[in-house]
Amino acid sequence: MKKASLFIRTATTLLLVANNGSAFQPAPEVARSAINRPGALLSPNEIRIGGTSLKYEDSDGSGYEIRGSDNGGSPRPSTTFGAENVPIDQRPSNEYLNLIQQPTFGWASQESGDAGLVLRLGVIYAALFFLVCYPISGATYINEGYFLQKLTSSNVGALSVVFVLVLRLYSGWGYIGSRLQSKVIEYEETGWYDGDFEEKSDAEKARDLFLYRSNVKPVEERLKKFALGVGGAWVASCVALNVAASSNPIFDQYDPGMLKKLSYDDKVAEVVMRESNGRPTYCENRYYRAVANGGQGCN
Repeated sequence: MKKASLFIRTATTLLLVANNGSAFQPAPEVARSAINRPGALLSPNEIRIGGTSLKYEDSDGSGYEIRGSDNGGSPRPSTTFGAENVPIDQRPSNEYLNLIQQPTFGWASQESGDAGLVLRLGVIYAALFFLVCYPISGATYINEGYFLQKLTSSNVGALSVVFVLVLRLYSGWGYIGSRLQSKVIEYEETGWYDGDFEEKSDAEKARDLFLYRSNVKPVEERLKKFALGVGGAWVASCVALNVAASSNPIFDQYDPGMLKKLSYDDKVAEVVMRESNGRPTYCENRYYRAVANGGQGCN
C-alpha cells in the first residue's frame, strides 16, 4: 500500500507528461481530480487519465511507462510549458516533440519497436540494393564470372547507407536525451553569439526526466544495439568484398598489370585470345579502349 500511495503521489507530478494534449500543462488540480474519478485508478500501480495510462513496473527495473490510447484519442501536443526566457523551439521537451515529427526519426520510437525499425531498414536496404547498387555494380563488372564481386560490392553500398542512417538516428535521439537529462537549458536568443543558459524548475526537471526514462532512453538503447549490429555487418561485408576482389577470373580486364602479364604468361595469353574472339585485348576494357583512341579495331 505504501508503494501504491507513493506511486499515486508521484504520478500527480509526473502527469505533466502523461496525457497527450494536457500532459504538458502544469495543472495538478486536473491530475488530482482525474485520479479521484471512478475508474481512473485501474490498479494500485496504474492510473488512467483520458486516453493515456501511467503504469509503474519495478519487477524488471523499467520504472514508469506511458501508454497512449489505442482508439485515437487527442492529438499529440505541439508545445510545452517551460522557462519563459528560453525560445519555445529550444526547450528540450519541445525539441523532443519536434524530433518525433521529423521524417525517419519516428521509426525508432517506442510505438514502432524493434520489429518496426527492422522492417523499415530492411525496405531501405532492399530498395538501395536492387534499384541503385546492383545496377551500378553490373555496369562496372560487365563480363561474366564477376557475380560474386557484383553481389558483395552492392551489399557494401546498401549497408553503408543504412549504417549512416542508423548513426544519424542515434545521434539525434542521443542529443535530445542529453538535453532532457540536463538540469539547465542551454539556448541561443538570436544566434550563436548570444548564447545563455536557464536552470530548469522542479516541474520541468520532473517532466523532462520522465520523458527521457519512458520515451527516449529505450530508443537510445535500441538504436545502440542496431548500430552495433549494422556496423558489424558492414565490416563483414567489406571483408567479403576484399576476398571476392582477390579471387578474380584469370582474364581480369580490371587489373592494370594484365597487359604486362600477357608478354610472358602463355596460359593467360591463350585465355585472352579465346575471350577476345580475335579482337585486340583492349576491346574488353573500357579504360584501355579509351587509351587506344576509342577502341580502334574493336568493331
